[in-house]
Amino acid sequence: MELSVSIVEERNVFDDHLLDIIGNEFKFSHEKGLPEWIKNCVDAYLRRDPPVADDEQHIVLHFRDGRKGEAPIFECIDFCGMTSEDIDKALKRWGDPKAASRGLNRRVFGGHGNGGKFYMRMMFERSHFITYRNGKLNIFGFNEYRKYGFARGFKDKVCSAKDAVKLAGINDLPLPQGAMDQILKGETGFTVVRGIRPNRIKGAVPVGRLCEKVRFHPQARKIVQRKRIRVLHNGQLVLERLAGEQIELRPGFENLPSIPIPTTLPYEEDGHVEQIEFADKKYPAGQLKLMVAKEPFGRNSRISELNCIDILGEIGVIAWYRIHELPQLKQYAQAEFIFGECCCPILEDPDEDCVKNHREKLIDGPKTRALLRWIAEKVDEVGKEIEKQEAKERKLQNLKLTDEFNKILNTWKNQFMDKFLGEVLGGPGIGTTVGGAGQDGTGGGTSEKSTTKGGTGGEGQARGGGEGDQKKKGQSHPVVLLSSYNPDPFGNGDTLHLSSRHYPVYQRPIDLEHGVYWINTSRPLATAILERHGAESARWREYHFQRFVDIIVMEALHTMEKKGMELTFDLVENKINDVIKTVHDNALQSLSPFLL
Repeated sequence: MELSVSIVEERNVFDDHLLDIIGNEFKFSHEKGLPEWIKNCVDAYLRRDPPVADDEQHIVLHFRDGRKGEAPIFECIDFCGMTSEDIDKALKRWGDPKAASRGLNRRVFGGHGNGGKFYMRMMFERSHFITYRNGKLNIFGFNEYRKYGFARGFKDKVCSAKDAVKLAGINDLPLPQGAMDQILKGETGFTVVRGIRPNRIKGAVPVGRLCEKVRFHPQARKIVQRKRIRVLHNGQLVLERLAGEQIELRPGFENLPSIPIPTTLPYEEDGHVEQIEFADKKYPAGQLKLMVAKEPFGRNSRISELNCIDILGEIGVIAWYRIHELPQLKQYAQAEFIFGECCCPILEDPDEDCVKNHREKLIDGPKTRALLRWIAEKVDEVGKEIEKQEAKERKLQNLKLTDEFNKILNTWKNQFMDKFLGEVLGGPGIGTTVGGAGQDGTGGGTSEKSTTKGGTGGEGQARGGGEGDQKKKGQSHPVVLLSSYNPDPFGNGDTLHLSSRHYPVYQRPIDLEHGVYWINTSRPLATAILERHGAESARWREYHFQRFVDIIVMEALHTMEKKGMELTFDLVENKINDVIKTVHDNALQSLSPFLL
């Protein structure tokens, strides 16, 4: 027989030790705790009726050094104020998701209303709020035993605004313009959150380092960009406004589109694949926005913490992950350029809440793992695009350097071929092609009626025309160009792009007519050498030189054919061997610094 039981509900009872256990998550560092105070200030402005505009939300961080027996002090000031009722309904409550909003139907940055209080409780010897509103002053905080309550005699203490600011110690501070007047006129109140004797700080407060850390922290980054946060040190103004870091984006990646999160994502465990829901009627599908910085963040750089993905909730950051924390990331080197944010409303579904108390990481589980794996895949996709761009940039840089080498080889080739044709092939004889215009010499004319004969062509151009009264065309030197780099002399100024299937040395009919050769930089071997070893390597210089040897051999065969030689196999073989031998001997003398 089943026993029928009806429970009479009572208030939860818990030991303060539970606060210590949970608070250990918040016993983190000051650069993580200060953003919690800043968020509380912003929420105070958002709860005002009407909410205060961004440009009018003033927040003051004030740091006092420990000296002459006085303890160091941290303060965070807003110009709103609280009543004792606010304290009873919100500050006294732990783990209430509605605490930050005070029951109002407004979006605020605070989560469960714990972060700022735990920071006060765990990271200072003593701490308290000094808050003034509607002519009443309240002081509420934690003593050295981590017990909280109102200060004796300071619950709803009636006093003037002038006395309140003096008691709070803010009457002589360089506050934002107009802030003090508004308090004294009764138009607004104020709250000073004060932490006394902060952990790990004994004397001088490292204000610069703290501010740098705060402005990069995920919980504060977006607030810093939009709100006016003033920084004081020992009562003196040190920063008119704490500014966010401006990240210059990488050219070509300035306008990456947002990526919609699929309504379901797969999650695999022990061979079983489960489809995890990421959108329903109440929670729309989210999106991922990735951005690419011009320079890598690096692992230990000043801004390395920005190399992350912020997870956004209904308002504010609910978690964040450094890029290297994403699971199964493949494009790690390229990912050091990437940052972004992922908005995923369903993570805050109370039926399956994935948000941790300290809002640093999501609660581990299938939904979190599926989302992070998907984010990693999208980061890898962008990383592959970065890698492609880097490959193009490397190739362009290699080709730029190769072009300098190409000029050296062209000059050597022209000087060598004048002597080579006479020694190996029995002299140039009567010219058969039009003389070049010349760059540094007196080139032959460009028509058969030219009166300038016998000139010496410029670099990479033609030799002069034939001598005497004979109207003969001049012999030109071949011009060697690099595909995908040098301008096409017969095009519109663009370069000639060849595929990996074209010959290593390529000529079109028009190139053949004008003595132009292209070294195909897209050939697999050429590409592999450039990518693996670079244009300055001995391997690439050898490859580059060998293409010039190929061209000289082809020119020699063309000359033999024009001379009417009977091209038997033995003759061709002997001449090619002579050409290669002569080329190598000359190169050893003339190109040793280049080749060796």
